[in-house]
Amino acid sequence: MMKKIICICCLLLLCITPVFAQEIEDNESIAVPDAWQEIIDSAPLTASEFKTMTLPDYLRAGAEMLRQTLTAPLRLFAQLCGVLVLCAIARSLTEETPPGAISVLLETISALATFALCAPAVLSMMQAMQTALEESRIYISLFVPAFSAVLLSCGQAGGAAIYGGFFFGASMLITDVLCRFGLPLTRIFLAFHAVGVIGSPLDTENLASQLEKWLKNILVFCSTIFVALLSLQSILAQSADTLALKTGKLLIGSSVPVVGSAVSDAMGSVIAGLQMLKGSLGFAVIAVLGAAFLPLILQCVAQHLVFSLIEMIAAATNNGKSAKLLHGLAQCMSLYLSMAFFFCLVVVSATMLMMLLGGN
Repeated sequence: MMKKIICICCLLLLCITPVFAQEIEDNESIAVPDAWQEIIDSAPLTASEFKTMTLPDYLRAGAEMLRQTLTAPLRLFAQLCGVLVLCAIARSLTEETPPGAISVLLETISALATFALCAPAVLSMMQAMQTALEESRIYISLFVPAFSAVLLSCGQAGGAAIYGGFFFGASMLITDVLCRFGLPLTRIFLAFHAVGVIGSPLDTENLASQLEKWLKNILVFCSTIFVALLSLQSILAQSADTLALKTGKLLIGSSVPVVGSAVSDAMGSVIAGLQMLKGSLGFAVIAVLGAAFLPLILQCVAQHLVFSLIEMIAAATNNGKSAKLLHGLAQCMSLYLSMAFFFCLVVVSATMLMMLLGGN
């Protein structure tokens, strides 16, 4: 009697499993929990849309992003050039040889005007960075449980535990540290450069350079340690998950009477479909982060380039104070760029690692 019940259950499983696997392979008819589907729909670009895009589509999207990104930096570049040229003309009209009090006053006015023009752009970048980090933290807190559930459904219990534990805790800690300490330190960094331009008995420029150096070294060290630990733990967990999955298939194939091999093959089809879902879900967080941070990264690069070019123009027109200030602003943009790359590296590398593992 018991053997008959087992056989009936296996036959039902054999009939249901291929149907479920076929539904998973079809993106339009896939029956997934609402939380998973909501995460996929919230992405600005889905995995299927990304696969169908052609080179002209990428070029058009890149051109539009560059147009939106370069408008404000180019306007700032023109304004700063106008200030430096006017200051150079005013200094040339003075009769002081060598330069005296009037030239020093004009140089100070030029530096203050430069700071007044650049400060809104830098503060806006700081606010945009903080907003992107906080919104990403909220999105990750919703994404990680859903992605961990998919990993668990794919038979990656170890990977799900690492992603939902080590990665989730580390990503929350990173965003909190960047928002509470990283961005405020950049304000101190800017204050050092501003004080150095006005004049101070302390060597604030050297203090700012040392602060920038330490911040970048800490970011590089933390990212290296995080990626190394996550890769090692994930590979070890993947080995255990693969062994458990193969053992389960072997037990089903050998112990279930008559249809054990068919049930084992059907289970493999279900897992393959779930792995496709895992790829779509993992691509969602990468697309969201790309939409949030790629414009910021391009703006950091554009503003860094603008400040560096204007610094050379200021040095050529003998505006030493403006040149020092612009050098500090360029370094600040470099710090923001490092923070954005650091956060994206942590999240994207961890997610891609989980997407690639367990693919066989």
